[in-house]
Amino acid sequence: MIRLYDIDHVKFGVADLDAASHSWQVEFGLTERARDRKTARLAVNYEECSVLLEQSEAPGIQHAAYVLHPDFSLDDAEKHLKELGVAYVRTEQEVRFTDPENNGVAYVPYRARTGQDVYPIASRHTDLLPAGRYRKLGHVNYLVKDVNAMVEFYTEVVGQQLADRLGPDAGAFLRVGADHHVNAFVGTGQSHFHHVAFDLGDWGAIRSSFDHLAQHGRVFPWGPVRHGVGGNLAGYVRTPEFDCFVELYCDMEQLDDLHQPREFPDDRHSSNVWGMLPPRSYFRFDADSVAAERESLRSIWD
Repeated sequence: MIRLYDIDHVKFGVADLDAASHSWQVEFGLTERARDRKTARLAVNYEECSVLLEQSEAPGIQHAAYVLHPDFSLDDAEKHLKELGVAYVRTEQEVRFTDPENNGVAYVPYRARTGQDVYPIASRHTDLLPAGRYRKLGHVNYLVKDVNAMVEFYTEVVGQQLADRLGPDAGAFLRVGADHHVNAFVGTGQSHFHHVAFDLGDWGAIRSSFDHLAQHGRVFPWGPVRHGVGGNLAGYVRTPEFDCFVELYCDMEQLDDLHQPREFPDDRHSSNVWGMLPPRSYFRFDADSVAAERESLRSIWD
C-alpha cells in the first residue's frame, strides 16, 4: 500500500496568467516563487508551491498533488498504480492519474527539510515574505456523484485514510496525518471541484483576511461557521475565475493513530454547530448562482 506524507499543491488552468497570479498574491496573500511564460508557482508561507497556475484554454482545477511518504519513491508510486491497473502519466517531477469522477491526482516525491525549514515558522528569518500570511495549504473538497466509490479509490489507490463519514453515504473526510482531513467528498449528484482550503492559524487572522478580501469585492456565501465534522472555524469565498471556492479556516480537529472513523448524522449540527446551513448557491457554479450571491439574494434563492 502506498503512503502519503501531506498535500503538496493544487494546480489550476487559467485563462489569464498575469491576472490569476496577481489575484492569488494581492487578494489571498500568496507569494510568487517562480514564473515563466506558461506557469506561475505560488506559495503559502515557506511552502515551496501551494498553488500552481498554468496558462490554459480550459480554466479550472487540473489536479490536487500529494507528497509521498519518504519511504516511497515515484518508482514505487508507478509500480503501485500499474499493479492496480490505473492509467497514469509519469514525468521526472510527478506521477499523474485520475479518480473515478475524472478529477486529477498527482504524486510528488518527498523533499527533505534543510536549513531554516527544519525549524518552526516563528523561528525562521525572512526578508521576502509579507506580513499576515496564511499558515499552510490545508485540504481540498469535491462534490461527487458516488461518495462510497470515491472513498474506496482514495483509500485503496491514492493512499489516504478515512477519518469520518457524514451519514452512511452523504459525505466523507479523508486524512494522511494528524489534521482531520486533507480531502473531502460531498454527495450532491454532480462532479465538481468545490474548494481549496488554507489554514490561517487563528480566528483573528481569518477576520483580517475577510476584511481584506471584502475590500477587493469578494463575496462570502457561507460563514463564519463552526463545522461539527472536523471542528474547524471557517468561511468561504467565491472565486468564479477559478470555478471554485476558497475556504479560510483554523482550529481543525487533530487525530491520532488510534482514531477510528465515526459516522456523524447528516444534519444541521454536523454541518454547522452554530446553526446556519449553506445557501443552495453554495453547491452551484452557474452564472445565476454567482449573481444571486453578489446581489445578496442567497437567503431567498430558490
